[in-house]
Amino acid sequence: MIDAMIITHNEALNLPYCLNALQGWTNKIFVIDSGSTDGTQEIARSLGAEVVHHDWPGYARQKNWALDTLPFESPWILIVDADEVITDNLQRKLIEIATGPADGVPENGFYINRLTYFLGKPIYHCGYFPNWNLRLFKRGAGRYEDRDVHEHVIIEDPVGYIKEPMLHDDRRGLEHYIAKHNRYSTLEARSLFAAMHGSGSEDHGANIAAQSRRRRWLKRFVTPHVPAPGMWRFLYMYVWRLGALDGRAGLEFCRFIGMYERMVAMKLKELRRQATQAATAPVPTGQDGLARPEGSDPVIPQPLQPSTDDAAAPIDVATTSAPPLQMQPEASPWSLKEKIGRALWMLIGKPLFRLSFHNWHRFRAALLRLFGAKIGKGVAIRPTANIEVPWMITIDDGATVGDHAILYSLGRIRIGKRSIISQYAHLCAGTHDYTDHTFRLIRTPVTIGDDVWIGADAFIGPGVNVGSLAVVGARSSTYKDLGEKQVYVGNPAKPVKERVLR
Repeated sequence: MIDAMIITHNEALNLPYCLNALQGWTNKIFVIDSGSTDGTQEIARSLGAEVVHHDWPGYARQKNWALDTLPFESPWILIVDADEVITDNLQRKLIEIATGPADGVPENGFYINRLTYFLGKPIYHCGYFPNWNLRLFKRGAGRYEDRDVHEHVIIEDPVGYIKEPMLHDDRRGLEHYIAKHNRYSTLEARSLFAAMHGSGSEDHGANIAAQSRRRRWLKRFVTPHVPAPGMWRFLYMYVWRLGALDGRAGLEFCRFIGMYERMVAMKLKELRRQATQAATAPVPTGQDGLARPEGSDPVIPQPLQPSTDDAAAPIDVATTSAPPLQMQPEASPWSLKEKIGRALWMLIGKPLFRLSFHNWHRFRAALLRLFGAKIGKGVAIRPTANIEVPWMITIDDGATVGDHAILYSLGRIRIGKRSIISQYAHLCAGTHDYTDHTFRLIRTPVTIGDDVWIGADAFIGPGVNVGSLAVVGARSSTYKDLGEKQVYVGNPAKPVKERVLR
């Protein structure tokens, strides 16, 4: 026989379908409710379920409390969500497994396939079918991992798979569906933040479906570091996983999940920003005037109570731990538009620039203008010059850039009229804040005045302005502004004489 377990909170619209599908073939049905106000408990009792109230501690903890506390009698336990329905074919398969001694079944548990409905239509593609969830297991053999969201049962091998799907259809409408996923995105962002900063719970991989393991790995190590994760998730689901075959519902479902990924990414970024501010803020003191001791335990994020409200709990840095004292470089300081532009420059612009003939100065100037650079008349740039970000560069009339010169234009670089940047010279318009644990990029402009000569292999540091008619000698380096009409040499470069034109 089989005992069923359902956790609920305001599930009056879904619960009758779920319970009716369990009638007549299960032994006991336990409904663990966390304070419903819409008649959920009364509906459950009227359909023969045993209702138990337990305040909400979180998804996994609520289920584990029930597994540890309730008087289950049958050798098999079936976990069902209130918005899920066991079909007749699946019912027959479950009865077949549970008939006879449990010791005679080699598997400790079974994954059940799930068919999701969205806008009243089944989703057979999008990477959501088949969708395996371990829901049937021997009493005492399974327990949920301690996660705030998307928790799985941890169970020893062997496990089996049941192809007949149960139906997943939330009848509370799109408004509730959006509110629920807004809440889920908050929980997932908090879990990712905790895992990335070493304070998350252990990620058990045993007997978790390969699909779920892949998704977790991508969310942990890839998604936070790529631009526009929502767009990539949409393309993956709609194109690669053939979501287009699910029609209009498939399109809207892929767009919705893409929006969900974007919400997770935005909330994770907000958590990082708040943690950085907290780490650099003055140390707070208690009523006794004593600062919080270094190395004391961080506050653990609290799980959210499921509700029908359409707003998730605000992300509060007080519920997360400050980053440890170690480097955690930011994923990328570049916008999506900048990343696309840099990719096009690297793949198309730079090769054409490099392969052009040495005297094709007009061609190279036109190519740079195409990528957003401001190039004046009569500018001569050698094809071996290394230009990092073209749209950050302004080169005025008559200027020259020699062979292998580096214009490292993470920030703005301006080269004045008739100035000469000799071979291997390096203009560096970007640095990092080494006191910030995220190693934040600082884009500091470099300005070269008119009629300046930057000698061979010289280095002009971030934020430096070189005055008109100045000379920076070969292999000299400067990290501070240089005045006009002077010749500078050395490291750091110092004035040695005045530049006088004959």
